[in-house]
Amino acid sequence: MAYEPTTTLALVKARLNRLASDTSLDEYLTKRIEAAVAELKRSGITLDAAQPDDVMFCSDYVVWQYQCRDANSGMPEWLRLRRRERWLNEHATG
Repeated sequence: MAYEPTTTLALVKARLNRLASDTSLDEYLTKRIEAAVAELKRSGITLDAAQPDDVMFCSDYVVWQYQCRDANSGMPEWLRLRRRERWLNEHATG
């Protein structure tokens, strides 16, 4: 099943302090969500929209990308560790 960005979009808008009724950036933010999901998939992370932690991780990742799109700073440590842990959980063998 493809990742459904509707809930993630609402969370991204909330994190960016945008009103839910403000749809001026919805198309742009939705494309950013889709791009983030595709980027994570290429790196070996397949998100599940039914899992709240995946939805929150995706929204945090998209907000970080949006807010730092013109900055030359690296990924914050807390987000880098979440991405690493998510990858490890998906690829754990046992």
